[in-house]
Amino acid sequence: MSDFEKDFLNEAENEIDESVYTDYEEQMTLPEATLSDDVYADILKNTSESDVTEEMTTRRSKYQGEQHLVESENPFQNDRESEDKEIEKYSDFNAKAEERKKVRTFDEIFRAWRKKIFPSKGDKKSEIIRKIVADVSVVTLVGCAIAFGVLYVQSKNTQKAQRSISNQIIETDSAEQEERLWEEFRAKYPNITVPEGMSVKYAYLYALNRQLAGWLSIPNSGVDVQVVQSTNNSEYLKKDFYGNYSRYGCPFMDYRNDARFLNQNTIIYGHHMSDGLIFAELSKYKELNGFLESPILKLDTLYETFYFKVYAVFITNSREQDDNGYIFNYTVTDFASTENFEAYIKALDERKLYTTGVDINSADKLLTLSTCTYEFTDARLVVVGRMLRMGETQDIDTTFAVTNGNPHYPQIWYSNKGMENPYADAERWYPE
Repeated sequence: MSDFEKDFLNEAENEIDESVYTDYEEQMTLPEATLSDDVYADILKNTSESDVTEEMTTRRSKYQGEQHLVESENPFQNDRESEDKEIEKYSDFNAKAEERKKVRTFDEIFRAWRKKIFPSKGDKKSEIIRKIVADVSVVTLVGCAIAFGVLYVQSKNTQKAQRSISNQIIETDSAEQEERLWEEFRAKYPNITVPEGMSVKYAYLYALNRQLAGWLSIPNSGVDVQVVQSTNNSEYLKKDFYGNYSRYGCPFMDYRNDARFLNQNTIIYGHHMSDGLIFAELSKYKELNGFLESPILKLDTLYETFYFKVYAVFITNSREQDDNGYIFNYTVTDFASTENFEAYIKALDERKLYTTGVDINSADKLLTLSTCTYEFTDARLVVVGRMLRMGETQDIDTTFAVTNGNPHYPQIWYSNKGMENPYADAERWYPE
């Protein structure tokens, strides 16, 4: 190796050693400088916090705990709020869009409902039967509800009308009071002419309906009602006292009867209503106890008051086919002879449900009340009373009252019970 090469290598080694030394020095001195800076920073921080603490302590002391804070606005708050509103806006929009998707047209709703309720194309046989049964049941229930509602309203209206009619009756205690009431009536109704001899008691009712014939009442019962008389026996079947349509009708006297002097047999007809109105309570007379509770019938005409003792109660038919072509005619108003009347009484005795102990003769007048009963189709319940005789009291010796063990019914009654009719060959009574 030449001297030049040796010198060059020595010089290079020296440079390397200085570089390493320099790097080493820098490495050794850098942590010290960094440490000094950190310590300085910590000193400044502690000093600053001490000043702030001192200032805050001084301010609390100065202002005695009052807060003097200055609110500062977040420059990004508005942006966040706007962003939230946008999100909410789009959320509402999406929700409404979803809601709009769920909304169906009326036609769609109706068709869906109809498909669920009524048989539809494609339904199974069992499903069709189920729907038909359900539909019929619903219609029946609705119809019954409506019918019962109508009947209830009619019943209440009839009761209200009956109370109004009853309030028109005027009771008097003396002839002077009756005369004064007549004067008031004529002043109020100057154009109404009343029958001669009429009692003022029913004058105002007569002013409402000139077909008024009287008033029927049965003590210890719900029968307490006006009686009218028309020129036929059908007008008041479905017409009330005021002339309006009513399924209750109005009790009426047979058009052939004399409403003032009464005939040998006066007949009054009335409906048997299921709610207990009109003649419904006549059904109590089917039992002997019913007679014992109410043995007296009272009929006020426009002129006089009459009392009748219950003599016979029976059930009969109104159609010929229900009794081998025969109808027992209890609606005869006058009997052609004493013999015919006595034969009629004999026919009553054969049919009556019980004996009341009341006697009867050909000189007596009868009151016959007729209404419906339901033992068979178009059956009739008939109550017959005998007018009190001159000087006779209303007392009845009920010890003679006894049930008839074998009354004469129409043929249909025996047929319905599968019994033989013991009166199939009995003599039939006809009016002369």
